[in-house]
Amino acid sequence: MDDGSNPRIKVVEGGPYRVSGVPVVRMRKVAGRDGDVARWERGSTVGEEGPFDLCRCGQSGSKPFCDGAEKTIGFDGTETADRGPTADRRFEYGDGSVVLSDDPTLCARAAFCETGLSDAWALAEETEDPERRAMLIRMVGRCPSGRLAYHLPPDPDMVEEELPQEIGVVDDGPLWVRGGVPIEAADGFEYEVRNRVALCRCGKSKNKPFCDGSHVRTKFKDRGDWT
Repeated sequence: MDDGSNPRIKVVEGGPYRVSGVPVVRMRKVAGRDGDVARWERGSTVGEEGPFDLCRCGQSGSKPFCDGAEKTIGFDGTETADRGPTADRRFEYGDGSVVLSDDPTLCARAAFCETGLSDAWALAEETEDPERRAMLIRMVGRCPSGRLAYHLPPDPDMVEEELPQEIGVVDDGPLWVRGGVPIEAADGFEYEVRNRVALCRCGKSKNKPFCDGSHVRTKFKDRGDWT
């Protein structure tokens, strides 16, 4: 029996994410310089190992934690995401030393895939240039949802950075689940364990429990104290 010490996220039907065995930290995006890719900055820890409930409806007055607001706003937390493996939905770009892999259904609109100079799909066709190849790898590694990945032919396995098991509360954005934390649906289904996952916390995603970028459209706001 799970004693609550193992890393796990449980989607509560019509309610929050119940988290155990994993810390929660603040994360924010920092703009790149001179046309380079933006980067992540890790902030303070807001929860150690739980168990605790993280808001899923977007209306809690104690974000990122749940305060029961979902019960008063008529929150619809129905999970609609494709439950098949991401490998079945991926497209590949480029045929050089680095091949880009793209699952558009996972997009969280974090915008790490482009700069003022180029984007990941264009760079995938230019990997013979060491600088362009390095930029592509940086872009892919900073994509929080795992939409973008890459492999190094002839090896078909995706290259993933080793990440700590934690949940990043992204300023004005999703929950960035890092390091392969298992996620269980409200009905007990076990989602594919992935190294990078973005979970909706604005309550408006059409791809629940995953983020689809709706926080941008709805101007969702929740920022940590970075002073």
